[in-house]
Amino acid sequence: MPAPRLRVARDLSPSLEHYLRAIYDLELEKGYARVTDIAERLGVAKPAVSVALRSLRGSGLVDHRAYESVHLTEDGKQRAKGVSGKFSILHHFLIEVLGVREEQAFMDACLMEHYVSPTTMDRLLDLLRFFEREDKQEILEAFRAYRRSCESDDSCPTCSFHCDIVVQGSDERGKQE
Repeated sequence: MPAPRLRVARDLSPSLEHYLRAIYDLELEKGYARVTDIAERLGVAKPAVSVALRSLRGSGLVDHRAYESVHLTEDGKQRAKGVSGKFSILHHFLIEVLGVREEQAFMDACLMEHYVSPTTMDRLLDLLRFFEREDKQEILEAFRAYRRSCESDDSCPTCSFHCDIVVQGSDERGKQE
């Protein structure tokens, strides 16, 4: 039986969600967001920001007039908070539970935040909270020790599957990836 194709029902692309999050972060930091600030934050040209803002304005997520600051609408704030919250949970989980390096965790969380369902995020948050309870630290430490010491071979179905999908550079189990 073939694997199901990944289909995500969405009205915003991951790129537009990045714009929302950048505007949200800038408004929190500075109280406003300008096209120049957004372009600098995302590493894109100002005309690219203008195109994205037209789309976000058309979706009712931002208020913006030429040569003025950009502001999120209430709907825009809610969407940006959702994306930002997903990122924070994923980033924290990757670092604190899985032991992924900061830079890698940032990139992975940035990619994953756009595709994880609300149900999965809810369960992931539950798992994160579970491991953060003081009485569960022993389980987390046991996982960390196992991760560093697993020497499974090709006969392990999990490891053989992992070997088929492993990304280059992650072959050192004892180090943070």
